[in-house]
Amino acid sequence: MARRRYSSTLNTPPTEPKANETTTKLAIAGAIFAIGIGVGIALSTLNPTPRTVDAIRLDNLAPSRDFCNNYGASAMVMSSRVYVTLNPFNVFISQAEPVPGCVVLPNNWNLLLQKNVIKEADIRQCKDRMNTFGFTGDLEKSPNVDCIYESKDATEKFTNGLPAAPSPSPQP
Repeated sequence: MARRRYSSTLNTPPTEPKANETTTKLAIAGAIFAIGIGVGIALSTLNPTPRTVDAIRLDNLAPSRDFCNNYGASAMVMSSRVYVTLNPFNVFISQAEPVPGCVVLPNNWNLLLQKNVIKEADIRQCKDRMNTFGFTGDLEKSPNVDCIYESKDATEKFTNGLPAAPSPSPQP
């Protein structure tokens, strides 16, 4: 009959890991965590496809980019045409295509005057009706400049959400 051999390691008590090993493991885990956060932030700011639009990409696509970034704000411009028939009454809307544009701050209108894209009469008319100018296309070539107004209602709905529905009043 063969003799069984017993390992001497079974009878020894487990040893505590050294403090140096624990510190090393914590440092490695912390480094992996920090790298993960860094990679996550980097990936969230990238535009993986040209169909993804964020503020940085919009600023880069703005017409006359330096002018727009210094004297206004980049914007997406949507142009659409509405056709209304009266007999029978129908409303048809063409598909809107977003185009990069720029909204010029009112205190920078004189720069548009210097570039000869607007006239004094345009400024007077725009001040009376609306509040600023916006354009698409390169300012040095042939931009399309419009007098535009800021829709406070749309801004509030976008930033604050839709107002709560009114509650029904009790019937007496």
